[in-house]
Amino acid sequence: MITLGMEEEVQVVDDHGQLVPHDFSRDLAQFGTPEGLLDREIHRCVIELKTRICNTVPELVGALRHLRTQARHKTAAQGQQILIAGIHPTARWQQQAMHSGPEYPHYTQLLDEYQDVARSAFSFGMHLHLGFDFAAPKLAIMNRLRHVLPEVLALSASSPFLEGRDTGLDSWRHSLLDRYPRMGTPDPWDSEQAYRAHVNRLRQLGCLGEGQGLWQDLRLHHRYGTLEVRIMDTHPDLDRVGLIATLLKWEAETILQELQAGRETSVWSRACIDENKWRARRHGLRAQWIEWDRDEACSTATHFERWWSRIALRANHAAERNDWERRLADALSEGSFADALRRRAAQDGHWRHTLQWIADMAADEPPLRQAGGWR
Repeated sequence: MITLGMEEEVQVVDDHGQLVPHDFSRDLAQFGTPEGLLDREIHRCVIELKTRICNTVPELVGALRHLRTQARHKTAAQGQQILIAGIHPTARWQQQAMHSGPEYPHYTQLLDEYQDVARSAFSFGMHLHLGFDFAAPKLAIMNRLRHVLPEVLALSASSPFLEGRDTGLDSWRHSLLDRYPRMGTPDPWDSEQAYRAHVNRLRQLGCLGEGQGLWQDLRLHHRYGTLEVRIMDTHPDLDRVGLIATLLKWEAETILQELQAGRETSVWSRACIDENKWRARRHGLRAQWIEWDRDEACSTATHFERWWSRIALRANHAAERNDWERRLADALSEGSFADALRRRAAQDGHWRHTLQWIADMAADEPPLRQAGGWR
């Protein structure tokens, strides 16, 4: 069984939709929960939600829903609210408060090393942890799970704007993150031992702190031993979050089954995967995808249909398969949240209304969705 856990970085905003610092010293005990934790991040306008370990996608979505509710209550107690998107559409990084000083040695060390790279990377992602049996060939799975990183980025893309300007990309978030070292698409690795030896070598040479690991789009977590998929923007719609988790879980299960049966499929280079990553960043679900095993480019509809045909057998029963197939079809019809955000910004003509609309998406009763997209 593959277990699941998720980390989600949510934005803290005022009643005008602008990022504001959150006071983490107040009432932390009140918001403890068996579904997971609320935590701080390097920027004070972020609350990180960390779910418990879950056995199914519905459990994971339920835990995340509960943590979002807790975050709403915690921010409301300070006259604030939460907003969920890969980047705040109008905020400027120079105006954001940080956690630094003697109370926060980890963040202080990061700021000292990475300077404005760290200060300006106020982006918001969700990370899915996939937990495996001890004997599972995790690095062989990781090498092949890399292939679908661009697809889940396209499904999550929610960061088209920076400082009020349309960047022309569906996900600008990686333009901020990829300025860090040891970021982006990981290279393939021969074994878990080789991967861990590289991390230890970086620590010995002073490239990484003792408790640090690599920050790439997919990594073997240095403490938990999970495969952590880190490429996704945050997305306000829990249905979309559940779909992404399902696709990644079923892909990992399919790869594991193939390896156990002795069917070792090809492993793509970082350069090949980065071609699709660029298309996902630029066009989201409107991309033309390169299928490297076929040496052809194809539409999103064809590409995702082929992917679905490969992994759909991992469903426990027909009703589960049909449910997620419908949700995938809805997602491809709706497009990315970046598309919806552009439409809404053009319709409103005033950022305050658009920002409140995004905040409403993270509320208990989000705006109704119409056929073909979000209202």
